[in-house]
Amino acid sequence: MASQRGRKRRKRGSFSSLLLILGLLSLTGIQAAHHKHVIQFTTVGTESSLLEHVMVDFLDDVQVFSYNKYNQKLMAKEAWISQVLGAKFIANTQQKLVDHEKSFFWFLKNLMQNETKHDVNCTMQVSVSCENEENNQVRKEIQIAVDGQEFCILDKEMGNQIILMPEALPFKDFLTSILQTTQIEHYMQEYCISSMKNILLHSSIRKNVPPEVTVSHYEAVGGINILSCSATGFYPSSILLYWQKGEEKILPGKESSSGILPNADSTFYQQITIELPPEDMKTDYDCVVEHIELGTPKAYPVHVKYPKKRYWTLTLTILSVVILVLSCIVSFIIWKKMKTGYSFHECITLEVARIRNQGDAHQLRNG
Repeated sequence: MASQRGRKRRKRGSFSSLLLILGLLSLTGIQAAHHKHVIQFTTVGTESSLLEHVMVDFLDDVQVFSYNKYNQKLMAKEAWISQVLGAKFIANTQQKLVDHEKSFFWFLKNLMQNETKHDVNCTMQVSVSCENEENNQVRKEIQIAVDGQEFCILDKEMGNQIILMPEALPFKDFLTSILQTTQIEHYMQEYCISSMKNILLHSSIRKNVPPEVTVSHYEAVGGINILSCSATGFYPSSILLYWQKGEEKILPGKESSSGILPNADSTFYQQITIELPPEDMKTDYDCVVEHIELGTPKAYPVHVKYPKKRYWTLTLTILSVVILVLSCIVSFIIWKKMKTGYSFHECITLEVARIRNQGDAHQLRNG
């Protein structure tokens, strides 16, 4: 009895260990995939007033949250995201965003303190991003732009290295003191990294998906050749499609693109096409696709399909050959008869005379 209880405990222990291993493997699979979390702030104001303050949150290029100064509410794109992160997280983050409005406005005022025109608008954009690499290392970065121009970059993985543009040099001490505070690090860890991991654990997409690529060709009016390359079902959305002829890459602008579009299953789609003149050879073109799940760039060749009118041409050619062969056979038969001593006309005359004689004999029998 004791030995049976021992075997049962060992079985339960083995089963629990198996569940634990499977759970760790599934979590490892989620974390091993490459994901990127980006929080973008856009602030517009003058030296005396804050005109606009907007935050948009993206996870793998899919919008997760949004916020603006008019309603001062953190809005989740999907209801389940708020449930996953919890009401406390949503409330705390929303209050921080309200407080951020004062900080961003204060930053704008410092940027515009030497501006002679007091009613001029200034636009500041701040991008906070964190992404996990293939070895599960997390990369964190903050970028600031002013009026569409890069202002400074803070790379948290390079020893808090700050890259200042010439326009930002007068604000060096000011920017260094702000970007290297413990509040920034706490924000990066709590909001950027932790929320990304929690959302991914409950997301319908838990790993990257490679694209399915289709390359086609058809001939348009005037003999113009259209080459089309489509990639669909891939995740995340970061992808690069371009055409090359042989080893030469076709310069951007010569092809048209649909842009990266979402599919119903949260994956993405993109198509690029290029027009070629009738005299251009089509068999030396490849569509090159770069995506994180493909590893190195992969080339997909064009398979040329000839248009229907060429099949009609081939059919007519075959019919012409058949008619020519039949004509030769008939000519040979006629020549053979002529060689035996009868002309073609004589053969017809003798046949008519035979039919007439048969008719006369029939009339005599009936008479």
